[in-house]
Amino acid sequence: GRSASSGPRKWPRTRFSSDVSAAGSPLVGGSADAARVGGSPTRGVLVRPPGRAPPALLDPRLGSRDPQELLRRFLAPMELAAFLKDCWARSAVAVQGPPGRLRPLLRDFMHDLDLTALLQDTPTERIHAWVRRPSLEASSSSSTSEQMPAAAAPPTPLQAAAETTVLSTLAAASATPAAGPAAAAAGAMEPAPPLESVAVDAEAALVLARAGAALYFRAPEELEDLLVPGLCNALGAAFAGRYPGDGKPRGEIETFIAGRGHVTGWHTDFQHNFTLQLRGSKTWRFKRGPVEHNIRALTPHYRSRSNYEQQMKLHLTSNPSSVDFRPPDSFFEDAEEVTLSAGSMLYHPAGIWHHVECLTDNSVSINVSLSCATWADLVGDGIRQLLWASPVLRAPAVGFAGEPARARRAAEAVLAEVRRRANTLTADDLLPPVLTEAEEPPRRVNVATSRLGAALAVRPGDRFRFSRLAVILQLAPGRSRGKDSSSSSSASGGSDGEAADYGGGGSSTAGSGSVGEVGRRRAVGAGVRRVYALHVNFGNEDVASWLRVRLTVSQPFAAAIEWLRNRHLAARRSEEAVAAAGGNPPPSTFTFSARELLAAAVPHSSGSGGSSGARAPARWTRVARLLRVLCHCGYLQKVRATGARSLSGPHRSNGGQRARDLVVRNQRHAAARRSSD
Repeated sequence: GRSASSGPRKWPRTRFSSDVSAAGSPLVGGSADAARVGGSPTRGVLVRPPGRAPPALLDPRLGSRDPQELLRRFLAPMELAAFLKDCWARSAVAVQGPPGRLRPLLRDFMHDLDLTALLQDTPTERIHAWVRRPSLEASSSSSTSEQMPAAAAPPTPLQAAAETTVLSTLAAASATPAAGPAAAAAGAMEPAPPLESVAVDAEAALVLARAGAALYFRAPEELEDLLVPGLCNALGAAFAGRYPGDGKPRGEIETFIAGRGHVTGWHTDFQHNFTLQLRGSKTWRFKRGPVEHNIRALTPHYRSRSNYEQQMKLHLTSNPSSVDFRPPDSFFEDAEEVTLSAGSMLYHPAGIWHHVECLTDNSVSINVSLSCATWADLVGDGIRQLLWASPVLRAPAVGFAGEPARARRAAEAVLAEVRRRANTLTADDLLPPVLTEAEEPPRRVNVATSRLGAALAVRPGDRFRFSRLAVILQLAPGRSRGKDSSSSSSASGGSDGEAADYGGGGSSTAGSGSVGEVGRRRAVGAGVRRVYALHVNFGNEDVASWLRVRLTVSQPFAAAIEWLRNRHLAARRSEEAVAAAGGNPPPSTFTFSARELLAAAVPHSSGSGGSSGARAPARWTRVARLLRVLCHCGYLQKVRATGARSLSGPHRSNGGQRARDLVVRNQRHAAARRSSD
């Protein structure tokens, strides 16, 4: 390994004529205005604020108590506002800090870096280890690949045990050498790296680590549950920081343990990363990446090319500055460099090329990786859900084999239907007010007592529109989920959290109770209550909702909810009938007045006497509360009297307008960066 004082490794001069700025998640705030931070131009790849971080302790528990303070302590002495404005998704930021500031993290969450305890506490069953393939010669190594020092003496018993552990794992890969276009392309790019990544259990990983292998595994789950959502909230990610369905944070924390001389070759990531150096030191090198807001990583440093085609087809779709999977060494000649020691923090954005070399033995670091949702994720799911509503688009595409002309005519007709459907989607459909709030949306709402949407003014003459992406369904009381119940096993989906609503566990919020007791418990207000699930935007492979809210409704609200559900279904059927006849459904098809809902909310058994009139103010209060809750949660939108589409809050479409403004601003900044580069 090289010492921390040695200069950057020299690379031949670059052949590239231009670069594109580092990538980032477009659903998280921050502008791209040119500025200077600590005397360093933020248009560069690396920013190093002057001075060292203050001794304020970096306590992960701030993630639940004060997320912004947590991020401030990550970045200090850099100001949070300066980071969000000038560096987020654009430049790496390195902050040198005293090791003592990490004491709460090491003591309370990382077992004081005891390797045995960390391996026992990881939530993953398999640990990734980088080891030398026994059959490889030392001459196969190169400066751009993974490196470990070769043994100069006969193997120790531990090393022999490690080799025995790994030999069986490598046997299959050795028997089937890479072949095909991907392998040919890989071979033309660089020599095969001498290290192999293998997945082993905790016991084998401990043996390998003692023999000198590098390890990579998930950090304790308790730490993830604090830092990942805490940083997402501090960045203003809101819904973009959570997976649809189960609402789990979009990120994880990896632990890296390596020895002197271990090198991770040049590659890019698709996540935004906050790295904390816990022990030892590493040198990082950075070069601006080829794609703005990349979808997948580029990993030419891996021996396996199993993801080569997936990575490259997405890379080429993203209008890169180069078609190369890995630039030549000459490209990295002017790479910027920084050395981290214990207590240091490094932010490096998605899409930036980076190269890491371990300078000391027993180096330990953790990496908080955030993979925020993109506009393509949000809008794509919404459009797919709209397309599912069309009988034409739900039809199987069969019967066209050998008839290309007829297939093209059918495709043109289908595309016309797609355009018609997509043009009905609005920003208010995609972004209910509750989704753009800083805190996680409530999963359970008691309509009788909820204050959601309280600022929305509602009058009997106001009109409301049904969302294109929302449905309300009634939950059956006390039913257990069977083995055939649909449940996603993917990382991005989940079961929408419905297990708690069907006897699968989970706690209830105050005043709402459990669904299993829906036939016995009484909510605020008279009568037995019903429970409904409100789902918004679920047009993905897992049918996982971006928003799911369990609504507890007491008897006085039940008639109004049922009227809304039937009116919504009738509007959908009427719209489909008009469209099938070749007409254009009028906008009023999906609207109704608050006065209509008030009339429907009157119990059929009520007489026409004075008592009914006396109850009228109470009925209106309940109806107005229901309308506010459903507008805030995205099932309804208040129609503006000016003829605009909707109004879901006290101001014009807060969530939708914010989204539109952000899209326009990001487009302008991207155009400015391209022109300046």
